[in-house]
Parts: sequence; C-alpha cells; structure tokens
Amino acid sequence: MPAHSSGIVPAHARSDSLYTLLVFVALLLMLIAMVFSAWLRLSGSGLGCIEWPACYALIQSQPGGTESLAAAHLVPAWATVIHRLVATTLGVLVLGIVMSAWRCRGRPGQSLFIPFAVLGMTVFLSVLGYKTPSPLLPWVALSNLLGGMAMAAGLWWLGQRAVSSVPIDDRARRLRPWALVGLLVVFTQIALGGWVSANFAALACTGLPGCGNFPWLDAPWRESFNLLRVLPVTDGGAVIAGDVGKVVHMTHRAGAVAVFLYIGWLGWRAIRLGGRYHGTGMTMLALLLLQVLLGIAAVAFSLPLAAVTAHNAVAALLLLTTVNLTHLLTPRA
Repeated sequence: MPAHSSGIVPAHARSDSLYTLLVFVALLLMLIAMVFSAWLRLSGSGLGCIEWPACYALIQSQPGGTESLAAAHLVPAWATVIHRLVATTLGVLVLGIVMSAWRCRGRPGQSLFIPFAVLGMTVFLSVLGYKTPSPLLPWVALSNLLGGMAMAAGLWWLGQRAVSSVPIDDRARRLRPWALVGLLVVFTQIALGGWVSANFAALACTGLPGCGNFPWLDAPWRESFNLLRVLPVTDGGAVIAGDVGKVVHMTHRAGAVAVFLYIGWLGWRAIRLGGRYHGTGMTMLALLLLQVLLGIAAVAFSLPLAAVTAHNAVAALLLLTTVNLTHLLTPRA
C-alpha cells in the first residue's frame, strides 16, 4: 500500500509543499516591499509635499560630505521600519527557498539557477540598501528598482513552475519567442521609468503629448543615458534636470507607445489561443490599459504621489503577467 493512501505524506511531497509555500509568501512580501520602496523613494524626492513643486528634487548636504534628499525627513518612521522588517523577512525566506531547491536538485524540472540568482539579487539589494550612496548617482535608484523587479519575476517563475506542469501544443509553442521579446520590452520600459525617477526628470515635460519645440536633433543623447553620470545641482541644492531630463522623459513616453502596441498585440494573441492562455491575455490587456491611464493621469494632475506609486505597482504586475505567459508557453525540462 502506498504511504500516502495510509495517511502518511511522503517526505518529498512535504518538501515540495514547503518549497511552494516559501516561494509564494516570498513573492507576496516582495510585492509589498516594492510598493513601500517606491512610495519611500518618491515621497523622499518631494512628490506629494505641501510646497509642490518647489520642494521637488532638493538635495541637502550631510556631515561627512554626503548628500541626502531634503524631503526624506517627511517620510514617516513607521514606513521605513515596515520596509526593513519586510525586507529582512524576505531575505530569510529566500535563503529557505535556496536550501529547499538544493535538497530537490535531482528532480526533473527543479531549477537551481533561478533560486541562486534571486539570492544573489537579495544580497546585492541588501548591501545597496545598507550603505546607499548619494541620490546624485542615478544608477543607485535604477539598481534598486530593477533588482526588485527581477526578484519578483524570478519568484513568480519559480512559483508557477512549482504548481503547473500542463504540456503545451505546437500552436502555442510558436508564440514563446514573442513572449520572451515581450519580457524584454516590459523590463526595458520599467528601466526607462526608473531612469526618469533617478534623474528627477518627472517635471522636465509637463505637457501632453510632447515636450514643446525642443530641438531633438541637438539633444544630449549620450549624456542622457550615461549610467555613471553625477546629477548637477544649483547652489540652493535643486537638481538640474535640464535638456537631459527632457530626453529621458520623452524617451520613456516613446517607450510607453511601443509597449502599448507590442504587449497589446501579445495579449490579443494569447486570447486567441484560448484555454488557459485566455485569462493571462485578458489580464495583460487590462493592466496595460490601466498603466497607460495612470501614466497620463500622473502628467495631467502634476504627479500625485498615489498615482505615481500605483504606476510603479502596475508595472510590476504587468511584468509578472508577461512572465506568466512565458511560463505557460515553456515546456518543462
């Protein structure tokens, strides 16, 4: 008589259940940490402050020659404490996921690369958060954002591989390369959005749809995407966005058009496949429309903190939906 028929759960089944639980709890905490991180970063830069927009992108000098965001003191202490507690708990769970994956390394379809990649990103973000360099270095904010997004994507992939093993047909398999391109498109657009925030370029273009009569042929394109640049500031401590800010901001808007067209087409193709792909395609289109509306509202209503934070959160959900479609189109090893 099999062990499970007599009420005894096999050891490997208990291990798989624990692994799945750890992954999904870690994913939930990751999403919470990302929303808190976005809110802390955006409110610290001045969004939502009483003296808007005069309080946006102000830098103050600290003892020891370092700089910090002047509006950071307005962020409530409880939000910072919650973010740190969630991040610490998340780190413990990721370590548990890696240990569980290592024990199951001999089983078919069990990935070790993604759990260790998530652990590596956890360590990197922990070090970056413990000793954060000056906010005048845009690569810091960009690394935090993309590291969090990549962690969430990796955890979602692990979770889906742990609970789903449905085979795919040849018709669906042909869509997989396009889904992988969709992942790249969404991740690149998230990076462009993070670059706007990191360069304090949100107010560089306040109209819709363009940025006035800006001379794009003579724009500082190379400097605008220099990952090692240090942001210039006025004598009063205000970050100077200038022409670089206009280029960065409008590039993000152009990327939004590209994402809308490509992900809209990809979601439509998923709906046409039917079956379990239909729901993912519908979710993709709904999130895509919501993201566009939030982006337009953020510009039209002068960057309300809630709208911009929601814009970050929906971007993460859109990325996870694209990961989910890629998973559904990927056969198990």
